[in-house]
Amino acid sequence: MSKKRIALSISILLIGGLVFTYFSAYSEKLTTSTNLSNESIGGVKIHENINNSRFMTQYDKRLSKEDNDLYDYYHWKGGLETASINSGKDKGSIMRLIITGTDKKTFDNPLHTAKGIKLGDTKEKVLSLYGNKYYKSNEQGADIIGYIDHKQEITLEFWCINSGKVAEIRLDDSSVN
Repeated sequence: MSKKRIALSISILLIGGLVFTYFSAYSEKLTTSTNLSNESIGGVKIHENINNSRFMTQYDKRLSKEDNDLYDYYHWKGGLETASINSGKDKGSIMRLIITGTDKKTFDNPLHTAKGIKLGDTKEKVLSLYGNKYYKSNEQGADIIGYIDHKQEITLEFWCINSGKVAEIRLDDSSVN
């Protein structure tokens, strides 16, 4: 192989690696940590158990369930969706909390984050309350602003639609894909 081909191959690999890092969720690992230790959605925190009496009192009953290999996804009265571990000693431990609107109204959900962000709020309001230490990504047509707490291993994502308004909020254990 000529030196030019080797140099070109190395350059392509480096550029490809940079593009992958920039456009992938891996960029969250490079984002400066934000303290999310007090973060909750509707007063519920990651790793609480769905069988906890306080949780059951607040959300009353499961409306529906979706099975997944690792997690049970439940839709609860009040507009909350959870993903919890479905087996073993940590069964019921919440790994993901999601707020979404209804089919008829995108922003129809009273739940909010610990700092008060709710569906329909603007991207600017998110940035003013949570700061500039965030990662960006795009998925399913949404512009995602994400914060990560490396110490707590928690992520908080705001999924914004074209109007710049928050249409979904996710609070996750960072191990959840």
